[in-house]
Amino acid sequence: MAAAAPRCQVQSSVGSGSERPPVGQRVVPVVVGVSYRNSSIAYRERLDRLLDARDWTRVAQADEWALVRTCNRIEFVLATSTPAAAAERLSRWVRKELGQTRFYVLEGHSAIAHLFRVASGLDSMIVNEGQILDQLRAAGRQARMAGSSRAVLSPLFDAAVNAGAAAKSTLKGGSDSVASLGLALAVKKLGHKPNDVLLVGTGKMSKIAAAKLQGSRIHVVSKRSNLPSSLRLELVPERKIGDVLRRCELVVCATNRRGYAIDAEDVADSKRKKVIVDLAFPRNVDPSVRSNPGVELLDLDDIARYASRLRFRGISRAERLVEQEASRFEIRLKASRLSPELPGLFRWADAMRSKETDAALRRLGRLSPRDRRIVEALGRRITSKMLAKPAAFVKSSSQDLPQEERMRLLRAVFMEG
Repeated sequence: MAAAAPRCQVQSSVGSGSERPPVGQRVVPVVVGVSYRNSSIAYRERLDRLLDARDWTRVAQADEWALVRTCNRIEFVLATSTPAAAAERLSRWVRKELGQTRFYVLEGHSAIAHLFRVASGLDSMIVNEGQILDQLRAAGRQARMAGSSRAVLSPLFDAAVNAGAAAKSTLKGGSDSVASLGLALAVKKLGHKPNDVLLVGTGKMSKIAAAKLQGSRIHVVSKRSNLPSSLRLELVPERKIGDVLRRCELVVCATNRRGYAIDAEDVADSKRKKVIVDLAFPRNVDPSVRSNPGVELLDLDDIARYASRLRFRGISRAERLVEQEASRFEIRLKASRLSPELPGLFRWADAMRSKETDAALRRLGRLSPRDRRIVEALGRRITSKMLAKPAAFVKSSSQDLPQEERMRLLRAVFMEG
């Protein structure tokens, strides 16, 4: 998504998974989650708040984990030898906390293909939208730096990003933003281009509105003290938002604030028909605003329904490419015999990293929280980069040097000395 200020970034979650794959059992990738396809924005908001308050990684007890958390999806990506049990633990936990669960569960090839489709924009609200590839790349990078993505998920996220980039090149059309589509839908609902528009929040939204609504007077409520003069926007103090809102036909909210920026009282005495577009997650506009007969409220769910009627060329070709790449990765994953030895090497390296990092931090004395995070992240990056080529060496095989012998060499060099 390319909407401006709402929290649409991907977050990676870390914890201390306690479950280790039993000897002889194969670790497989698993996706457990919800998206705009099978849940409402209200449900995703509740799940989002739960993840802020609780450590889900202790519930899943997976060997590796990452979290894809955007405006339109929340997905737990795991690597575990007991996928059904991990998914059931998460489902039972969420059901207990929220009263219901709407998860889909994908494992093995289905999980791999799903992540590849997500990266390519095939599973997005708007096919081929531009932001999701960067979001997935960030999820993989954050999980790797946190030490929760190693022998399975680290190459899986890298492969998903590569497959997504390749598939995107075959798609025709799309690549628009949710903000642009929301504005187009709002103008369609109004029946004409609005004279006055109110933007609550700035960022990319200002540029999109300025481009899409040329000729309209665009008022902006923002914490910024000034706005780019080239955009011809009028800065409005927050204390005057009510006065401006009443005379505007179109209102667009896109902030990362918690709580509502606009509620039913703000539009109670509105005599002019207006459309309010809420692009934020969590939402910026109180849903009770819909009770006002002169106001039409559009949120991400409404935009998703509108987007589902759009058609794009090149989807079949992109789907075939994604399926081929998913099959290649699955073969590579099985051939590498990742469980249990290669994860053991990553755990050994991570334990050494943790021990040496702790020792260095003690010697450095009092550091700010930011400086401590920088030191810890440096250790994780070095460990990840140092093991990347040895891991690729083990995953390869030849008649002269089979994988068992390659793994024995790595154990001898790294773990046994």
